[in-house]
Amino acid sequence: MDITNKRVLITGGSGFLGRHIVEAFDKEGAETTVLRSRDRDMTELGQVNQAFTEHRPEIVVHAAADVGGIGYNRLYPADIFRNNLIMTTNVFQAAKEARIEKLVIIGSACAYPGEVDGLMAEDDFLDGPLHDSVECYGFSKRALFIGAKAFREQYGLNSIFLILTNLYGPWDKFDPRESHVVAALIRKFVEAKANGDPQVECWGTGKPIREFLYVEDCAEAVVRATQVYDKPDPLNMGTGTGTSIRELSEVIPEVVGYTGQAVWNASKPDGAMRKVLDVTKMKAELGWEPRTSLRDGLRKTIDWFVENEMVAAV
Repeated sequence: MDITNKRVLITGGSGFLGRHIVEAFDKEGAETTVLRSRDRDMTELGQVNQAFTEHRPEIVVHAAADVGGIGYNRLYPADIFRNNLIMTTNVFQAAKEARIEKLVIIGSACAYPGEVDGLMAEDDFLDGPLHDSVECYGFSKRALFIGAKAFREQYGLNSIFLILTNLYGPWDKFDPRESHVVAALIRKFVEAKANGDPQVECWGTGKPIREFLYVEDCAEAVVRATQVYDKPDPLNMGTGTGTSIRELSEVIPEVVGYTGQAVWNASKPDGAMRKVLDVTKMKAELGWEPRTSLRDGLRKTIDWFVENEMVAAV
């Protein structure tokens, strides 16, 4: 699909991932519009329909989500469940009514089964229960996939479903109540260095293995998938490389220049022990793979956080 001059509506376009998706589409010559939560309540179908009618999108990227780290998931499971499901069904209904050309759905690796040996392949997406730490959020993302299939079958709604791994980068959420592990550790080590603290507390045991994708690479992949991928089957988007949380907690202070000690609080939850995507299909379908190494991506993110700390930390 040639997206030059296409009208693209991006839900959650002012959020962490969304703002990078907007930039990536702009670079390809699309006419982007952002659907912000402060302008429209996406849990109200009438407001979503009104936005679609007003902006007449040809492509919609659904990136809006009520999401946070392990701590946020433990505090607000009902809100996460309700808000994500309602936003999802509203977007499907509005996209159907507006007869858009393509709906790009942003999924999450949290929707994979909680206990997986080896890499997470697309064929395993629905094969098993979710991990307790992300059950409500993960279920809402599974519902996105099932909804996409249902609306395609009954109404012919053309959509693709992209399963994203853990993201990090500029404009991430650094508030401890909402942050994921990379942003949380960056803030802790940057502040510890600034304060001269001799040690930093890290949650869990450090043993879980995770995969980390730089957000600008991810946004580029979303645009690429919009252009060339048209199958109803889910598509993983990541690096395919696992990194333990303990390794991450060693690289970040090296880049920050912090020389104190990391202390592990094993009373805090680890989450699933391993979450790494199989990206074989991604490389074949998109002819694309990430360009930013973990260390380079962390350096860019840390530099951005230090320069924008007053904005990012709240």
